Amino acid sequence: MKPNNLNQRLSGEHAVARATREGWVSVLIAATLWGTTGVIFHALGTSSDGANAVSISFLRLALSVPFFLVIARLHVGTWLTPLAPRSLVVLIVLGLAMAFYQLTYVMAIERVGVAISVLISICGAPIFVALISVLALGERLKAQTIIALVVSIVGTVLLVGLPTEINSDTSRFWMGVAIAIACGVCQAFYVLAARSAVGVCSPMHAGGISFAFGALALLPFGLYEGLQLTYSVSGWAMLLYVAAVPTALAQTLFLIGIRGTGAVGGAIASLLEPLVATVLAVILLHERMTWLGMLGAAILLSGIVLIQWTPIERTKESKLIMED
Repeated sequence: MKPNNLNQRLSGEHAVARATREGWVSVLIAATLWGTTGVIFHALGTSSDGANAVSISFLRLALSVPFFLVIARLHVGTWLTPLAPRSLVVLIVLGLAMAFYQLTYVMAIERVGVAISVLISICGAPIFVALISVLALGERLKAQTIIALVVSIVGTVLLVGLPTEINSDTSRFWMGVAIAIACGVCQAFYVLAARSAVGVCSPMHAGGISFAFGALALLPFGLYEGLQLTYSVSGWAMLLYVAAVPTALAQTLFLIGIRGTGAVGGAIASLLEPLVATVLAVILLHERMTWLGMLGAAILLSGIVLIQWTPIERTKESKLIMED
């Protein structure tokens, strides 16, 4: 191989490796920011505002849209961007997936509790992403990805903990399980749609347009449930934080990062969210974390590290450069 061609090849590999590293950083920061919503939602639900879950979910998406558009104006230079019909469909799917992920998650918790909902929906999402990627999109999973997927899910199960009580109402329980599975599927479509949205427009425009559709989809449920729009100053401050940081900023970072991580990698990295939520609950809400939970956290982190690990073996190529 000629020196110039070899140098170009190595330069291209370094560029890909750099894009992958930057992608992982962006996705992991996004998952960390998502993890802060648990404490905020807990504070909103237990405060004098007494916000219901559907209202919070609707306002989270609706209030995030102006933040997306401001970021787009500052970063790209335009408030909106023209879209082809096919591109618009991708963004609508992205918004609907996020909206119904929010809605089904709340519905599942109401029926089977937090532990089962988290285990089925959050742990199931990477599995559904992998299955859809292989069966529908024809992608091939590497052994490293499969191992990282299994390790991360095991770690999440230990972190969250297995439920100790099962709802005595059998029909309600299995309905909750079915809704939790639907939640995991919605999250999987959200990840896959986010991967497709990368080539549609800028991440900021994609987030703003898709979440506007998501908010519209949740509006009928909010009106039926009783849409709450009256909050204290602290309540509005928390809602604006959720809209700006773990929604607009995190979504932008996730869309930027998923270019380098791929859909399955992005889904695995999103498992960091329950870990961050657990740590914040221990620090701020004084909840207890068991030794089993600590072990699960360590295993989860090892799975996330494993999916990112890429051995670099370029000894022979380096020797060729030296010889030439």
